[in-house]
Amino acid sequence: MKKLLLLLLIVSFTACNTSHPDYEANKKLAQKWVETFETQNMDLWEEVVSEDVIDVSPMYGMGEVDYASSKQVAEFYVNSYTDVKFNNPVWLPGIDTLTMKPDGSVRAYGVWTGKSISTGREFSMTSYHNFDFEGGKIVRTGEYFDATGMVSAVGPVQRNVIVVTADIKKGKYESFQKLMKSDAGLKTTRNYEGCNHVESFYNDETNKYVVIEHWDSYEQYNAYADWRFNEDPSGLIKNMLPLLNGGENGISIYSNNSGYGYY
Repeated sequence: MKKLLLLLLIVSFTACNTSHPDYEANKKLAQKWVETFETQNMDLWEEVVSEDVIDVSPMYGMGEVDYASSKQVAEFYVNSYTDVKFNNPVWLPGIDTLTMKPDGSVRAYGVWTGKSISTGREFSMTSYHNFDFEGGKIVRTGEYFDATGMVSAVGPVQRNVIVVTADIKKGKYESFQKLMKSDAGLKTTRNYEGCNHVESFYNDETNKYVVIEHWDSYEQYNAYADWRFNEDPSGLIKNMLPLLNGGENGISIYSNNSGYGYY
């Protein structure tokens, strides 16, 4: 047992202390990637990231993404946050898991801090990053932190929430859901200027279909509602009404809400 422990210690010591000739140069590339967000300069990101990159996104549900999606996420951070800093970074050489020797890859731990441009609210979060390289470019990377929690933490104190309920006739839910899932349905709502979030669900006990929407302002929602009820070329509302108890009276809209809380 003692011999095994001694062997493991020797292997660990050797792995951690045998430098790879590309490590220092690759670390500078990774540090330039960090500077992208500290200086809000996407040119740095484009300089060091390969167009063949595979990126493990921190965004919930995204998983591995390609160059275009990785760039889109990077642009979101650059355009949404200011005073960004990667604090107390710890840079480490990565190792080949088969040989247990440094392979030129880079690992980093640190604490990101910054402030939302739109709300002025600040964030602070611990993160871990890994970078693999080929030809002087980052070809694989991963960011591990609570991205969704960060976005929520710096979000507005007051959200402009709209709740819409529809009283569905018995046996008409499938037809109604088909309308909601169509391109003219909630996808169009979500893509309307000022709308930044849409959720929906159906309650079997009450036959109520519920839509929850978050808008930049109630004025923008009112503009959308006017368009939807009076100008929408798809005729979505007209197609909905025969499926509702009471027709138009089967729709209830709760807007201009106050006292929003997020827990």
